[in-house]
Amino acid sequence: MTFYEHILSFITDGSKRLSTRATVVILTLTCILLLDNIFGVSFYFNNQRQLDQLKSITELRKDTTLTADTRTKLFELERQTLGRKTIIDYSLSFFRNISWTSSKTSQNTTNNNANPNPVPIRNDFWFLISASGLYILVTIFVVSVLLLTDKKTPFLQLLASMIVFIIVMFFTSWFNFWLFDKIIPDQVFGSWTWNYVINFAIQIGLILGLTFATKTMNKQNASR
Repeated sequence: MTFYEHILSFITDGSKRLSTRATVVILTLTCILLLDNIFGVSFYFNNQRQLDQLKSITELRKDTTLTADTRTKLFELERQTLGRKTIIDYSLSFFRNISWTSSKTSQNTTNNNANPNPVPIRNDFWFLISASGLYILVTIFVVSVLLLTDKKTPFLQLLASMIVFIIVMFFTSWFNFWLFDKIIPDQVFGSWTWNYVINFAIQIGLILGLTFATKTMNKQNASR
C-alpha cells in the first residue's frame, strides 16, 4: 500500500471520529503550507516563471519590425507580469491591512504639527466586523457544528463542502469590506461610528433579503 493510499484509508476510515480525521487533515495542510513558506517552493517557482516571461518579452521587444501597437501591448504585458498576484497574495494582503487601530485617514493626519486637530482614524477591525461579522460568525458556527455532529455524510464529501463554504464566505466578507469602503462616504455625519452602524444595517438587510428571496423561490418551486 502506497503512502497516498494510507492517507486516503485513514481519511475514509469510518471507525475513527470525524473530528480526529478533520484535525489530522487540517494539521497536514498547515504543515504543507508552513514548509512551503519556509523553503519557498511556490514562491521561487512563481518568480522563475515571471522571470522567464519577462525575458521572453524583452527578446520580443528587440524585434525592429514590431508595430507601435504591438510594442504597447508588450509593455502592458510586462507591467501585468510584474504586478501579478496570486489569490493567496490578495488574501494575505487583505488580512495584513486589517488591524485594531488602523488605516484610513485624511492626508492631514500625516503631520500633526500642521494640523492640531487630526482627523479620526478608522478602525479596520470594527469596519470588517460591521461589514461582514455575521458571515464570519456563521462560518465558524456551521463548520464547528458539522465537524462535531455530522456522522452520516462521507468525510471527503463533508470536507469538500466545508472548504467550498469557507471559500465562499471568505470572499463574501472580503467583497463586503471592499464594497462598503467604496460606496459609503468616509465619516458619515462626522464620525466613523456611523459608518459601522450603516455597514451593519446593510449587512443585516442583505441577509434578510437573501433569506426572503430563497424562501420565495422555494415556494414557487414547490407550487409547480
